[in-house]
Parts: sequence; structure tokens; C-alpha cells
Amino acid sequence: MTPPDIDWSQTPAIRVDGLEAGRMVLEVASGRPVRLVSTPGITGLAGAGWWAGLQNAWGNIATGPFLAVLDCADLPGLVLGALRAGCTDIAISPGPGIGDSVDTRLTSLTEAHGARLHRLSHPVTEVCWRRNRGATLRQHLIQVLDFK
Repeated sequence: MTPPDIDWSQTPAIRVDGLEAGRMVLEVASGRPVRLVSTPGITGLAGAGWWAGLQNAWGNIATGPFLAVLDCADLPGLVLGALRAGCTDIAISPGPGIGDSVDTRLTSLTEAHGARLHRLSHPVTEVCWRRNRGATLRQHLIQVLDFK
């Protein structure tokens, strides 16, 4: 669910590690726009299809707009795999293999697939999902997202 009139660069971005983490962030967001961001380069381990599946599952439960951003670190090959898997929002970081020409080509490819290439300019909130499941984490997210 991605309305075009939202400035996504200004919405909260939270790293999530799976279905339940994303579900909790969406619940705390309570219909407000939020970005769910993967661990950088996770698609090299879990596969881009995993993230595309999460995006679909979150879309079925979200009560407001969100972006599920697959962070491909500085690896252009992961961006290509993400496009093949149907991911619609993909982030890439500057790195030694990302020059202007590579960046331009990746932007063109993502647009041709109806997807968006993001640069995560604002900090992404890192949460320790393993230790803090439950009420403590929920309270932390409420404070971080400044959702009352």
C-alpha cells in the first residue's frame, strides 16, 4: 500500500528480520506511514523471493501505507535478483562497485520493472529483535516512531 503523495524519505525506517517483526512495527504504526527495511544484503542468504513474500503478507495486514525496502547493500547483483523476484522497493548503498554509470543503469532497470531504487539517506532504526520481543520492544518502537 503506497500512496504517491507521501515523502517516504521523511517517514520512519525500521529494520525488520521477518514476518513477526514487520507485523509488530505495522501494528505500532497504527495506520501511519512507515518503512520496513531489511538487513543489508540479506537477500544473498535468504533470497529475494523471501522478502517479496513478506511484502505481500504485510500488505494483507497493514492498516496504513508502508514500504518494504529490500536493502541490497552495495551489491548490484542483488538488485537484479530482487527485480526478478518482484520486489518493488529496493535500496542500494554507495560502494566500490557502484559508480555513476552503474547507478544510472540500476535506476533505469528498476523503473523499467515498475520498482523504485532508494538511497537510505536518513538513519534506519536498528532494533535488537532477538532479545526484546514483546512489551519492551513495543514500548521502544512507540518511542522511536513517536507514535502515541
